[in-house]
Amino acid sequence: MIQLKVKHYFLSGLVSAFLGLMFSFQAVASDITDEREIIWVSAQEKSMLLSDMRAFLVASQKVLEANLAGDMKAVEEAARLVGLKLFKEMPEDMNEKLPISFTMIGPRAYMGFEAIVYEATGSADREAIFSQLAQLQKNCIACHALFRFEVKE
Repeated sequence: MIQLKVKHYFLSGLVSAFLGLMFSFQAVASDITDEREIIWVSAQEKSMLLSDMRAFLVASQKVLEANLAGDMKAVEEAARLVGLKLFKEMPEDMNEKLPISFTMIGPRAYMGFEAIVYEATGSADREAIFSQLAQLQKNCIACHALFRFEVKE
């Protein structure tokens, strides 16, 4: 039990340190010209896309916390909200407006969470869920490194 708590605090600390580094990197990076590909969208489309991304972030935190506690039902519930269910809410014409390079990366987030649902309801392998979440985060980081949304007036 003590070992599990130590692992929990270690992983929580690791995540906090990572987020701190990301925020400090962002502050330094703001002085640099943004070379990411611009995706032109309407204000409503940008709001919807960013809302999905915030939902991914919230779900990632909930999956991490629930998985640390060994609560597979909570892992499943958090991941299911941003898996195929959220993907199906995307307007059909949205993919036509997005560059192919984005549409090749973006849907992986929804599918990554769906894979976590599958793992949580199947073998409930906590290490596999951590691994899938780590891979999902790499996908998010890659997408944010490549693209940015700007509103087309």
